[in-house]
Amino acid sequence: MERHNEVAFSYSNEHSMEKDAEEVLEELMNLYSKKVYLLAFSFVKNHGSAEDITQEVFIKCYKHLDKYRGDAAISTWIYRITVNTAKDSLHKNKFTQFMHPVKYITNFASNHTPEQAYMEKNQKEQLLQAIFSLKIKYREVLILYYFHDQKIDDISKTLQMNANTVKTRLVRGRMKLKQKWISIGGGDLDG
Repeated sequence: MERHNEVAFSYSNEHSMEKDAEEVLEELMNLYSKKVYLLAFSFVKNHGSAEDITQEVFIKCYKHLDKYRGDAAISTWIYRITVNTAKDSLHKNKFTQFMHPVKYITNFASNHTPEQAYMEKNQKEQLLQAIFSLKIKYREVLILYYFHDQKIDDISKTLQMNANTVKTRLVRGRMKLKQKWISIGGGDLDG
């Protein structure tokens, strides 16, 4: 779905040169605000701080829209700004870890009984806790890969690191997540 939105965004920018920065910003916010929030939250683990970072990201996008060169996907540019802003925030404030963004995970429509729905929600919450307990270098690649559907090359650009480093961290992150998941009694992640 993000790829489709990316194309729609690029198309609208190319064919509407008189579109002002406020309209472009509004379009970017409509397309990416939830994903930017989730990515920011993955760093700071605090809803209020993630909201502040999300606002700051879009202010930066607005101020620097003329600097977007188009050599990477607009999502990569926005995620790069988000990662930098979140890391800056962490260095400034040293946030504590709490709360779970379960409500920001896609809820799948199902015919589950209330008990099954509760168990599924509980399992998703436990999985998120396991992801958020990983070191940030593993957490960021896992979140960009699985929650933001970025490919290895996109993650490499977003995090400004070698693609092989991304691959290594993705493999190690998966292994550490699997170990943590099994240790909390979550069962098999592969199945």
